[in-house]
Amino acid sequence: MDAAVDSALFVNYIPLNALRTESQQNLARKSTLAQAAPGEFLFRAGDEATEALFLVEGEVQLEDAEGNPLSVLRAGEPASFHRIAHTSPRKVSARCLKPTRFLAVDAGLLDVMLTWDQSGRFEVAELNSEAPADESDWMTKLLQMRVFQSVPPSNLQAMFMRMQEQQVSPGQVVIRQGDPGDYFYVIMEGRCMVTRETPNQKPVRLAELDAGSCFGEEALIADCERNATVTMATRGRLMRLSKEDFRSLLTDPLERKLPFAQARKLVAAGQAQWLDVRLPSEYQRSHAPGSINIPLYMLRMKMSQLDPKKVYIAVCDTGRRSSVAVFLLGEKGFDAYTLDRGEPAKTA
Repeated sequence: MDAAVDSALFVNYIPLNALRTESQQNLARKSTLAQAAPGEFLFRAGDEATEALFLVEGEVQLEDAEGNPLSVLRAGEPASFHRIAHTSPRKVSARCLKPTRFLAVDAGLLDVMLTWDQSGRFEVAELNSEAPADESDWMTKLLQMRVFQSVPPSNLQAMFMRMQEQQVSPGQVVIRQGDPGDYFYVIMEGRCMVTRETPNQKPVRLAELDAGSCFGEEALIADCERNATVTMATRGRLMRLSKEDFRSLLTDPLERKLPFAQARKLVAAGQAQWLDVRLPSEYQRSHAPGSINIPLYMLRMKMSQLDPKKVYIAVCDTGRRSSVAVFLLGEKGFDAYTLDRGEPAKTA
């Protein structure tokens, strides 16, 4: 059975221990401690790495796609303090050799929090710092959605900062079927009902949404009329984003990307430099040959050490931290790119 997670557990694990206290607490609420018996697989080669797994107790054998043993991870040893073979899709399988306990963390949410903490922009809790901690939970839920995890962090920051709070009452119609789309909404507190009307029939109840859910995006993306009515079932609070901001920040995010093959040619020709923006502990474990390491949280302070005449190709594990690095470098006039499809840094 999965168990609740105390964020104090994160102190032993990289990169969880690099997160700020508030971020650790938010992430812990979305994480689980689970058990597996000898012979069970935590994952198999080819699986998507939707969760970052950390070994807490036991032993795990890493195997290739044919089942040949590659190495053994033992709880308490240095290698066990890192994510278990976290490249996505998984390149190896992980089979338990002994009764095993492991920590499972949402990989996308971890990446978002690492990015924001290291960029020094803001924390989720800071947007409503006087509210109880659980009131920032709607933001955490939003960030777990894959669609938002594909948006550049700088755009997500701007989205949260431009959102306007709206107080709503039970029975209040927020959007009405047939009206033009004007706002995108996120439920901060309360519940609402989604219904659709058809001629000569009673409205059909489509869904009930609670805190952390969003609605209203379809009409904005398609530039058409609302296709359903949303009515508050309880008193609550909403956050809304205008159509113009929604389009510019969420549907038209601009990133400078290069395919890996093209980036490698530029580096080989001396026309570009790999810039690894992960933590030093991550960089030491694996990195691209010839790369330099400036963690994202240090980039502003060390930017003066970079050559403004060089092209920099920022890399991390997923492309999220590197996309922020490209944004920051671009603000200062550097010619910088991240890798297309968020390809990870290559092992030395």
